[in-house]
Amino acid sequence: MDWAVVIRTQFRCGAGTASAEVEMARRIEVREKAVIDDAAEVGQLWSVYDAAFSPLVSATPMRHGSYARPEFEGLLRDPDFRKYIAYVEGSVAGLCVITTALEKIPWISHPYYAHRFADLAARGKVFFLTGVVIHPAYQNERRVGAILLAKAVRSLGEDGVLCADYSENLRSGLRPFVERTLRRSAVEEVLDRQVFVAYAYRKKSRSP
Repeated sequence: MDWAVVIRTQFRCGAGTASAEVEMARRIEVREKAVIDDAAEVGQLWSVYDAAFSPLVSATPMRHGSYARPEFEGLLRDPDFRKYIAYVEGSVAGLCVITTALEKIPWISHPYYAHRFADLAARGKVFFLTGVVIHPAYQNERRVGAILLAKAVRSLGEDGVLCADYSENLRSGLRPFVERTLRRSAVEEVLDRQVFVAYAYRKKSRSP
């Protein structure tokens, strides 16, 4: 999963917010759940996940939306993953997932984080944002992603580190958003960067 699926405009929540967006904010409800096992809601969340990631298959060489449905449903049932669900007038509009169980994230090296942030890891304060997805029907409604992620980040409390991964092709302004949400400065450190390259080549023509 990739938090950058919260579409580029959704973090722009400055003074120029339109009245339509304010009205949208009044219609959004965010609920935190440890376990989601209701079949209907699981199905709705899978639809959001699948629909949000499908357009990205041609946007970046990195594979997004890497969970198959059984794995996704297992994550929803796992209390080690905090689930935040955004509803717009009762309809499921988005999902945010955060965990401190870094050993359960298959695409990262959890010993690296335990070593790099040893003091915070010992106190269970190393959080990984494993994904934020917004259903395409609501991706033009800026407030959905902003309110969802704000609710999630504010629930983490004081004195921690929020980690994430992203595609350079989809990168948005996470640090400014985190600062606005927490109302304090946040130091962003690029821990590593994965680069995908392609070298096109062709057979050399013979010299005359």
